[in-house]
Amino acid sequence: MLSHLPIDSSINGLSPSADILIIDDTPANLRLLMSVLTEQGYRVRPVTNGQLAIDAAQLDPPDLILLDIKMPDLDGYEVCDRLKSDERTRDIPVIFLTVLDDVVDIVKGFELGGVDYITKPVRTGELIARIENQVQLQSLQRQISAQEDFLRSIYNGVEASISVLDVSEDGQFRIVEVNDTALRMSGLSRTQMIGTDLRQLLPPEIIRRNHQACLETGSSVMTEEPVELHGKTTWWLSTHTPLRDNKGDITRIIGTGINITDRREAELQLAERTAELSQTLETLKNTQSDLIRSAKMAALGNLVAGVAHEINTPVGTAIMTASTLENASQEISQNLTAGNIKRSSFESYLSVATECSQLILNNLQRAGELVQSFKQIAVDQSSLHKRTFVLKPYLQEVITNLTPKLKLTPHQITIVGDEDITLSSYPGAIAQVITNLVINSLTHAYPDGQAGHLNLTLSSESPNSETSSQTSLSQTDIESYTQITYSDNGCGIPPENQNRIFEPFFTTARAQGGSGLGLHLVYNLVTQTLEGTISVTHQPQPHQPQQGTTFTITLPNRVSRPQPDG
Repeated sequence: MLSHLPIDSSINGLSPSADILIIDDTPANLRLLMSVLTEQGYRVRPVTNGQLAIDAAQLDPPDLILLDIKMPDLDGYEVCDRLKSDERTRDIPVIFLTVLDDVVDIVKGFELGGVDYITKPVRTGELIARIENQVQLQSLQRQISAQEDFLRSIYNGVEASISVLDVSEDGQFRIVEVNDTALRMSGLSRTQMIGTDLRQLLPPEIIRRNHQACLETGSSVMTEEPVELHGKTTWWLSTHTPLRDNKGDITRIIGTGINITDRREAELQLAERTAELSQTLETLKNTQSDLIRSAKMAALGNLVAGVAHEINTPVGTAIMTASTLENASQEISQNLTAGNIKRSSFESYLSVATECSQLILNNLQRAGELVQSFKQIAVDQSSLHKRTFVLKPYLQEVITNLTPKLKLTPHQITIVGDEDITLSSYPGAIAQVITNLVINSLTHAYPDGQAGHLNLTLSSESPNSETSSQTSLSQTDIESYTQITYSDNGCGIPPENQNRIFEPFFTTARAQGGSGLGLHLVYNLVTQTLEGTISVTHQPQPHQPQQGTTFTITLPNRVSRPQPDG
């Protein structure tokens, strides 16, 4: 009999969704149990005999079974035994409800798989508490099982070999657990691996570097090394971590390994490719340096040829005048010897001698100035020595040495700006910059041969944070900057080429022998040797279809770093 006592309001069904199957051959007991449990929010299914109970449980497994022992046909023990023998129902918790209270009966119930044993008459509060306890236990077991399944799926699905090793006192490392990835990578079955001493699977040196080192140091050990698997060398990133018991002794080692063969091969290929590219880059740099050096020497050669041509004029005039003076001197000497000299003839000779002497002196002075200017520009361009100089007169000498090239064109060039700007810098680099800019304009800016105007404007600039950061100079290192603006009124630079003009070997005049190094050399000289900045703009010229090009060069008045001769 079931004692139906008042239910304590503090004991409420904590799992109202639980499904309970009640098996009892006494209808009154079933109605009473249903009433009590339904009040608590449980879903209840009553069954009056054992076979119906087994069928109902197999068709729709409940969360809990309340099973009476004393029943006709199949008693509770037989029902429980058959439920526990079926995979579909073996995990359902069974609570026996019976008037049998003998120890033998209780033990038998537990042996058959029952989780609890309640003797009749049952106190309602006790019944509900025990049911709730089993429902919660079942729920927790399901959660634990789901969590175990989840963790095992990760454990077996992760692309890393995982093994658990027992550390024995005789120094053996025996495998007690491996994941599916370890089996797949090793090519062995679980039976072949579990319980096997690691020395049967791995070379001694690998065990010494990893497992033995982990055991001796008491800390995790990470290695990256080749391992022979299936006759093929593979690379592995391995980590071995010790596990200790409550005494602090290392009893197990967890090993993880990631196959990094693909990554290793990619790294080797990348290293080889990097070495090849480094060699290619070094060759390119050497070639570029040779080409730039050749371009500098070619520019110097053009300077020599131009100056030589320019010197020919005053020297030729001086030679011709000296010849005239020589002839006049011979004639007056012959007249003097013959005694036929006249005052008018002598005065005429003196006039010729004076004029010829003046012409000879003027032309030789002009030749001397050209030679001196050439010497200074040539030395500056070939050696790049740092010195202090006044900028505008020096640029006028540079332009003078470009006169032979300019004379072959209808173009004009002017220099305007501050007369007193003094730099402590590399005049040869500045000469190369201006020469290359002028040659660039002559080559590219006037394709139709129209007359153009080239202009150099000099101005002083106060230091600012942007320029200081670009030149790497502190405010105590410099007093000011100088801005050199070079412009032409030519055809300008096409938009698609504007971002490439300073690239090495980029030229639109390769068919005319352009090397593409002129403006690249300009950029390197300005930004490195002269420690300045250079920018280019393209502004339409007033009343002219040409766009024109303007280069703005900002230089510190005193450079900070010495440059090697070159």
